[in-house]
Amino acid sequence: MGLKNFTVIEGNIGSGKTTLCKMISQEFGSNLILEEFEENPFLKEFLKDQKINPLGVELQFLIDRFHQLKQPFNNNNPTIADYFIEKSLIFSKNNLSEIEKKLFDSYYSELFDKITKPDLLVYLSVNSTRLLKNIAKRGREIEQDVTQEYLESIHDSYINYLTTKTEEKVLIIEVSDIDFVQNKNHYNKLKEIITGEHPKGISYLTI
Repeated sequence: MGLKNFTVIEGNIGSGKTTLCKMISQEFGSNLILEEFEENPFLKEFLKDQKINPLGVELQFLIDRFHQLKQPFNNNNPTIADYFIEKSLIFSKNNLSEIEKKLFDSYYSELFDKITKPDLLVYLSVNSTRLLKNIAKRGREIEQDVTQEYLESIHDSYINYLTTKTEEKVLIIEVSDIDFVQNKNHYNKLKEIITGEHPKGISYLTI
């Protein structure tokens, strides 16, 4: 048991993916890659109204993610990240018009093969009611206009996409009813799952 060379922990807005990555990275001394979402100049207005600059939002995220993930990893230590490049496909499908999506996909296809792919992909599944509570609790101004409908649409898009990844190691873990930050037992159970051995394909688990 142990961290894979490259582990990705994904999830919806407010799912706790970044916090969990930081906790695991600190415990294992691994390299840590965190999404720099606050650097996206289009995001604040878009979260207020998803009709404002959706293409700008998605292209900026794609470029930023590519520049982070194209860097060579330190192979002496495992790496853990709080996003994977393919989330660009998920969000762009959810947010863009058909003609915008075609333009976006042309850029994505040029960049995808040039970055490191994860050995294990984990998705933290959290219901929208819990997500909204988490978002309100952490109090980021940029997120306060996010709606329950938008969170549910993003979750559905994630699940629909992840279920196509039958040749990779994917864990979908239901964590709506746990608190891995405050409860050490919850954290240890989640850590044991992530550092365990898993077959290729999609595994569904609940804690």
